[in-house]
Amino acid sequence: MNRKLLFTLALLFLFTLDTLAQQELGNFNQERLQINKVGMMVLGGWALANFGTNGVLLSNPSSNEQGHFYRMNIFWNVVNLGLAIPGLRHSLITDPSTLNLAETVGEYHQMGKVLLMNAGLDVAYITGGFLMKEMAKNREGKRGILRGYGRSLILQGGFLLAFDIILYSVLQSKSNQLTDILNHVQLSPNSVGLVWRF
Repeated sequence: MNRKLLFTLALLFLFTLDTLAQQELGNFNQERLQINKVGMMVLGGWALANFGTNGVLLSNPSSNEQGHFYRMNIFWNVVNLGLAIPGLRHSLITDPSTLNLAETVGEYHQMGKVLLMNAGLDVAYITGGFLMKEMAKNREGKRGILRGYGRSLILQGGFLLAFDIILYSVLQSKSNQLTDILNHVQLSPNSVGLVWRF
């Protein structure tokens, strides 16, 4: 076989492997961004549903406590919507094929850390809600607001805890796929490359 043909076939083989590696990384990023998009749509949907439901119920609350409960649910979901919109925007405008390996690993691990930190905060919100309800027993003048806000913290914190745990679990289900990609990375003093072993 002539050397030029052998060299050309070797180059073609290397370019094919590089294309496959980039495609695998792009597929991983596409799936990761889709998970984030769905999560942000759920969070945004929860916020909008809370605005509508609690806004209507706030117009005629059955008690002072109920009014505070509806009001706090609305306030709480301003924050939820404020988080969902930029997260959804990022998922929609990011081209998965443009993210390199370092950016992919960074975004993946950053999202995991944020979700775990949020889950810890959610537990604190729920605990705070129960504490507010307990405090209401000894504060006659603030009973309505403490019980209403407390119930809201328990509800909203409970939803967010479930949301963060589920989103983290779905994200972690992709960790084997990322590990497989990282297993093909080879470092040398002068370069970083993807290596496919057969």
